Amino acid sequence: MLEATPQPPKRGRPPVRSRQEQMSLLLDAAAAELGSGNFANFTMDAIARSAGISKKTLYLLVASKEELVSQLVARDLSTLELLLESGIDCAEDLLSELRMYLTLWARLTLSPLALGIYLMAAQGRESAPGIARIWYREGAERCLNLLRSWLSKAAAKGLLAHEDVEPAVELIDALLISQPLKLFTLGVQQSWSDEQIGQRVEVALGLFGRCFIRRVPAS
Repeated sequence: MLEATPQPPKRGRPPVRSRQEQMSLLLDAAAAELGSGNFANFTMDAIARSAGISKKTLYLLVASKEELVSQLVARDLSTLELLLESGIDCAEDLLSELRMYLTLWARLTLSPLALGIYLMAAQGRESAPGIARIWYREGAERCLNLLRSWLSKAAAKGLLAHEDVEPAVELIDALLISQPLKLFTLGVQQSWSDEQIGQRVEVALGLFGRCFIRRVPAS
């Protein structure tokens, strides 16, 4: 009796990905391209291929390159916005919460992805001004406003003077964000380790504490 020849398994249609899964793949692919600094390959065609989706599907998810970059910025900042929500009643609490916020803020801003968006925005400020607006308004300005709002709440509790909120924000931004971005733009430094970021955070915290914090005596 002849044995039946085994038949290869029938191939079914690939599983249909949800919109959320497709969006995640798209953002991961875009982040990888930007993080590599390969701006010439940051096209909708290339990103669709890298994500393993069709160009038609890509445009169902995002309408333009600007919207794609906006989604990337929003994904990073969603984590940052979860911080600074706990109550603060003393200088120690303020400094502890601020340390966590500044560390994550600096890591996000000085990550390969964020630096890629920054460089693309700077290089394309005339040909693609939408990218520059997204980087500033939805990234840099949003982070500063989060910090400004939180320090205003601390000032309402008497932990620093209301008139010191804006100078404090400017000091922190200059030390932690603006100076590293200047070094990056000039080609002096291309990346920052967690240790280097931690050192900058401690310097910013030290100056903030000495210049602006009011020590409320324990009752």
